Amino acid sequence: MKKEIKFTVILDENNIPEKMEWNASDHDKDTEEIKALMLSIWDPKEQLCKRIDLWTKEMFVEEMKMMYFQTLMTMADGLERSTNEVEVAKKMREFGLKLADDLKIPRK
Repeated sequence: MKKEIKFTVILDENNIPEKMEWNASDHDKDTEEIKALMLSIWDPKEQLCKRIDLWTKEMFVEEMKMMYFQTLMTMADGLERSTNEVEVAKKMREFGLKLADDLKIPRK
C-alpha cells in the first residue's frame, strides 16, 4: 500500500512563500490552505534530523508562538508513545508550559 502527502508552496518574486497548501491521498478533504509547515525527517545514513520550516507572509507572530508551543507538546506525546520515556515526556511538557507562560500564550 502506498500513501502520498503533498505540499505545494507558491513563492513570490523573492522566493518567499505567499501561499501553501497540503493534501494527502487518504485525507477526506480536498487540498487545504496552510500558513506554516514544519517538517522533520530522519536520515539514517547521516544519522541526522533534516528539517524544513516554511511560513507565509500571512502568518502572524502570535500564531507562530502557538505553533511552536503546540509542536513541542505533541513532540512530548510522540516521544512517550514511541519510546515509553514517560518522565522525559513529562519534563518536555513542563518546559512547554513554562514556554507558553514566557511567550504569553493563552491556555485553553
